[in-house]
Amino acid sequence: SFAMAALRCTVLLLAVASASAFVSGPATLALRSNPRAAISRGPQMYSPVPSPEGTKEVYWETKAPSSDVLGIGAGVSSGNFAASSVVALMIGGFCTGQVIPLTSDPNPLFLIGSFLLPYSWALHVAAWIQKNNGK
Repeated sequence: SFAMAALRCTVLLLAVASASAFVSGPATLALRSNPRAAISRGPQMYSPVPSPEGTKEVYWETKAPSSDVLGIGAGVSSGNFAASSVVALMIGGFCTGQVIPLTSDPNPLFLIGSFLLPYSWALHVAAWIQKNNGK
């Protein structure tokens, strides 16, 4: 019945929320000697994972990051990224439209093709980065 399905969904959501709270650990606040101590130190950057040798910093203060953030795609033109984005959007949109009426036996090719929809977004961001860098 509907009430039983709603109860199961509620229990499942509570279990997921409890598990995520358990994984993140207890919230602890650092003790401060005075109220201004946190303001005077400024933000602290800490990464538990050391950066590999030979990597570049990817921080930028301009409108768009440098093309280096695209890795092996740094040499690809913005036009190629834009065309790839449009093709991925069309194929991903069509495949998503075929998969949306969920059935018990969906076509695996349409299911795989539907993953091109978010990939098209990443391609259009890469095209924007290259266009702003004059490539």
